[in-house]
Amino acid sequence: MKKKIYLIPGFMNNEKLWSRLIPLFDDAYEFIHLEIPLKNSFDEIVDVLNEKIKDEKINLLGFSLGGYISCYFGLKYPKRVNKILAVACTPANLSEEECIKRREAIEFTKKFGFKGLSRKKVLSLVEPKNQNDEELINVILQMYIDVGEEAFYSQFNATIIREDLSEKLINSNLNLAFMYANEDRLVSSKFMEEFSLKAKNIEFTQIEAQTHMLPLERAKEVKEKIIQWF
Repeated sequence: MKKKIYLIPGFMNNEKLWSRLIPLFDDAYEFIHLEIPLKNSFDEIVDVLNEKIKDEKINLLGFSLGGYISCYFGLKYPKRVNKILAVACTPANLSEEECIKRREAIEFTKKFGFKGLSRKKVLSLVEPKNQNDEELINVILQMYIDVGEEAFYSQFNATIIREDLSEKLINSNLNLAFMYANEDRLVSSKFMEEFSLKAKNIEFTQIEAQTHMLPLERAKEVKEKIIQWF
């Protein structure tokens, strides 16, 4: 029987996020990509996913925002989850400063229109050694455009109201693992280290890397973690 794993992408990502990861596996694995539902709260998002997924008990792999959604799903529907792997993700809330930035980004986009990511922004997400990888850069740029304006508003609105899930996860019975890069500027290593000291029921894997885009840039390491965890 194939090992089936459901995949939830990150903010403004689509199935292209897995384009360097899935080809590394043989036919023993089946990957099912889930788009993030166009809803304005995490409760609504996971309710839609719960309706959409027909298997009784599932394995979930979430990247970045998708990792947070996977954790939220597991807490709300624990009986539906076998194992969760959250990649490049913290279960933390947002600072007030970050909330303000996101509200400003929404208002700016409403005023001036939806535009793609700047190349400068993309380069800040990838490893220095890969900043001349045009295929990689173009994949990230294109995902943002493909996912589009409606998803931009939906995902930003949902993430502004984001609670810290760490205590709930510590007190849960979820089979949960986190994987992240030590120099990912979007993931707080300090938060994760403090979280790992308290969360004896959760597995943590930190790798030496300067990227957020682990499924695209560190696909081999993610593959090894998937095989080990699931």
